[in-house]
Amino acid sequence: MIRIRVVSWLVVTFLVAACGSTGGGGGGNSYSGKTINLGAVFSITGPGGVYGPQSRDGAMLAVKQINASGGVNGAKIDLTVQDDASDKAQSAQKAQGLIQSNNVLAMLGPTLSNSAVAVHPLADSLKTPILAVSTTGIHIVPDCKFPDTSPCSYVFRDSLGEQTAIPDNIKAYAEDQHPKTGVLLVAQDDKFSSDGGTIVVNTVGQYNITLLKVIKFSKNDADLSPYVTQAVQLKPDVIFITSLGGIPAKIMNAARNQGWQGQFLGGNGFNTATVSKQAGAAGKGARSASAWYIGNTFPSNKAFVDSYKTEYNKDPDQFAAQGFTGVMILADAAKRANLTFTDLAGDRTKLRSAMESVNIQTPLGPFQFTSTHDVKQTVWVIQMDGAGGFTLVKEIPAS
Repeated sequence: MIRIRVVSWLVVTFLVAACGSTGGGGGGNSYSGKTINLGAVFSITGPGGVYGPQSRDGAMLAVKQINASGGVNGAKIDLTVQDDASDKAQSAQKAQGLIQSNNVLAMLGPTLSNSAVAVHPLADSLKTPILAVSTTGIHIVPDCKFPDTSPCSYVFRDSLGEQTAIPDNIKAYAEDQHPKTGVLLVAQDDKFSSDGGTIVVNTVGQYNITLLKVIKFSKNDADLSPYVTQAVQLKPDVIFITSLGGIPAKIMNAARNQGWQGQFLGGNGFNTATVSKQAGAAGKGARSASAWYIGNTFPSNKAFVDSYKTEYNKDPDQFAAQGFTGVMILADAAKRANLTFTDLAGDRTKLRSAMESVNIQTPLGPFQFTSTHDVKQTVWVIQMDGAGGFTLVKEIPAS
């Protein structure tokens, strides 16, 4: 009991400090007796279900801790989480309901980039701030309406985009091992995977890696072994995998079963203990770049890790850390936004403006948005340990 109280005190103290951002704007007016209604659309089930539950748990932990510390200027946070079952149409429907029926001040999500192409333009058109806490594909911020070039001014992201993660990962491995050849296995029917494949194709040449073949498959294929066989027969130094859910682990196991002993490189789809556990020994050494590492030494991280373990009896992952941070960001902005609680449209605009000047300490490290509402932070190159976890390969400081 003593340890739990100490952990709770540390987290509450941290959250109180975090909500007192130096980012500018007011924060002195009392919201006592009010409720800040937030919404989230996460993939609790379906292929995205290996990521969404952790985002939810991290976000709900932050809500619990902030409310326990006295809330936001005295207001309590209420977070409504909807499951989109990893389906784009459901995701948009759930988001529209939260915005227009539940009258949320702001939103988190959705889990998948494939759903974001429907949800983010909708939230922007309804002038409701939305914070992406796991979507890492191309055209998330600031151009969520792509190919329309008009900016999505209500869309923000605290998740590390694949345009940063994949090149950083390839560069780090190339500097270490100097691979000469690679094969790309890419799911062609969802945005996250196809975007990742595009980034791999556009990056490998910078590091003198010859891409022997791009092997496309469907995320709905029951048997991936024929595609893996094509890759293994080419005897590449590296197999790049851009896909989500349990697919990377299936590919790793199939390749090892066929005797291939080369290196796996991937993106954010690798970065959860669920995938690492599914891959098991076959995934040992598989590398990716992450927005977060459990052993990072940022002062705010240990309290988060300890409190998450106490709450859920398991370690957090990148998606939990990003969900937790997402609520912290919204709470900090709400504190400084001088909300009225009578003019919802006006309060949403005030919150959006306050989000642009967020400057807080989080489990991800010091957090600020770029001018395009994207994340600026440390990148951690990690590798699967073969037992369901990860070890650190390299820390890349924020540029």
